[in-house]
Amino acid sequence: MSFTTRIFSWIAINPRAAWRQSRARVSPGWNSRSNQKRLIRTATSSSGNPAPCLSPSLKVCLCAWTKTLIPNLGLYFTDKPATHFPLLLQLENDKQLDIPPGEKRFLVTDEFTLPVDVDLLAIYPHAHYLGKDLQALATLPDGSTKTLIHIPQWNLNWQAVYRYADPVPLPKGTTISMRYTYDNSVENLANPNDPPRRVAAGNRSSDEMAHLWLQVLPRVSSNADFDPRMLLQETMARHNLEKNPADFEAHYNLAAMLQARGAQAEAIQNFELAVRLRPQDPTANNALGASLLAAGRIGEAIPYLNAALRAQPDNFDAQYNLASALASQDKFLEAIAHYRAAIRLHPDDANAEANLGNALAEAGKLSEAKLHFQRALRIDPNHKLARENLEQINRDPKNLQQ
Repeated sequence: MSFTTRIFSWIAINPRAAWRQSRARVSPGWNSRSNQKRLIRTATSSSGNPAPCLSPSLKVCLCAWTKTLIPNLGLYFTDKPATHFPLLLQLENDKQLDIPPGEKRFLVTDEFTLPVDVDLLAIYPHAHYLGKDLQALATLPDGSTKTLIHIPQWNLNWQAVYRYADPVPLPKGTTISMRYTYDNSVENLANPNDPPRRVAAGNRSSDEMAHLWLQVLPRVSSNADFDPRMLLQETMARHNLEKNPADFEAHYNLAAMLQARGAQAEAIQNFELAVRLRPQDPTANNALGASLLAAGRIGEAIPYLNAALRAQPDNFDAQYNLASALASQDKFLEAIAHYRAAIRLHPDDANAEANLGNALAEAGKLSEAKLHFQRALRIDPNHKLARENLEQINRDPKNLQQ
């Protein structure tokens, strides 16, 4: 007797017609940079400091600091789902930051060309004490330029999220450029080093950063199958890899985008590069194993799934994927152990219960398999394959005797 297995959706990767596998589980979402900040507040200022200079046509909402802060938190609830989904783009070039002592005009740049139409909602420039002149420009496809923000006398008190009073339309093909100038001389009264010393990139305030975040809202596409956010994020990942081929997050994120649109071979290549950069990372190892599993390369997938579990034994996705890989090799007893481990981690997962039932049935343990098919249906009454396999057991009188 053969039983049908469901992992997530539907891709046949086992030669036996009755055995069906689907895409393996990859940890949801994609890696974000550890130092990435979210848009959390409106612009702030400190009295006595010059205000950021924006294009006259662009209005920005500003709020002033006071010496005593009394925070307020507003929560707004709605019974309607969100209809707009902005995302955060980051320009940065910390690799260029190697500022010699005495240098008064050290320039760092980065630029990114938009692959889709967007509305710019907010902007957040960021540098430390050596920052002097921070500017962001948009060069439109017709060659005209627009100043998005310009802070000619940078001060740490000016680091904030600046929200435009009206969204700034930026068409596809617009190049956003970041131009930051740093002053590492004794004339910079904010210089934390006396005498000045060489300064490189880092998270300490005595180090430096060159970051520009932009909150953008992609224009809605008439093609229902096209998500402009995915293209934006894929393009940004490729841009980051052009600057730094050893960028782990960019390889992982690009692979996730490629996998989402079905470019499996290139996704596997980038997951492989991510794993080479961080061989012990459980998320990257599971993602690579899952991609290989979905591509039918079972034997290659298993070592990476084992590596993920060595690094993180409580990784549900890796337990689930390894069980599915073993089951596809007819190693049902080993698969059963990993499906059980997955269920201990996520007792309410109908797919794990159904797949455990399948493995038990293939191992001849039909009574126990029946219990897990029933559990899968209690969790998800519409679980098609659990119902079909349960009916298959119930149709055979020999099975009912067991």
